[in-house]
Amino acid sequence: MRIYSRFISRVLETVLEMAPSCRSRSIALGAVFGGLAFTMGLLPASFPFPPIPYLRFDLAEIPSLIAMMMFGPTIGFIAATSHFIALLMFGEWTPIGPVMKFLAVSSSLLGFWAAARLTTGMGSKVCSVSLAVFGAAVRVIVMGLANYILLTALFPFFLDEGARLLSSFTGIQINTVEEKLFFVLLFTSIYNALHIPLSMIPALLLTRTLAPISPRLGSPSPWITVIARSKKH
Repeated sequence: MRIYSRFISRVLETVLEMAPSCRSRSIALGAVFGGLAFTMGLLPASFPFPPIPYLRFDLAEIPSLIAMMMFGPTIGFIAATSHFIALLMFGEWTPIGPVMKFLAVSSSLLGFWAAARLTTGMGSKVCSVSLAVFGAAVRVIVMGLANYILLTALFPFFLDEGARLLSSFTGIQINTVEEKLFFVLLFTSIYNALHIPLSMIPALLLTRTLAPISPRLGSPSPWITVIARSKKH
């Protein structure tokens, strides 16, 4: 964790020295985190969601979350977009895979932004919990709609495969199309909800580790800290 945070801090300081204007710095910072996200997605550190093993937890979402917690929503979304572009060019299952990952990350960030607006000044604990809850809620809703389209219109064979895997894991007999759709979407929603704490906790820890160098990066404190301590106007 410390080695990774030191690496990020050195990269960020280099980027800020090279980028003279605020706009170019924002784009450069977002691109750096997007590149980190793509690189982390290549690491052999992912693991399957047992009920539906083709759904996998990975580390690739952590950099975009750090970007938002450290610098705010704009750079967080630039990072997610940069990651999306890299996946379109070099990822698997293009364009469906990259689009689904982008929807998952951007909906999580949207939930974080909404939570931050509602819990400004309420302290770090309330703010962190609200980010997790809103991030999970928005992600589950967005990905539920996206997966419904995917399973019913684009790739219905995933519905049959997901139902078969679920039936084998749970022992539940899943026969009709309606049952298949209900159970696959239900467990996919559970997977998406679980991905929030699995990505958010490391992101929070790394953001706190980077906090001491925040003044050198152009802000007295990380964005998440400012939000938690700010007074509502």
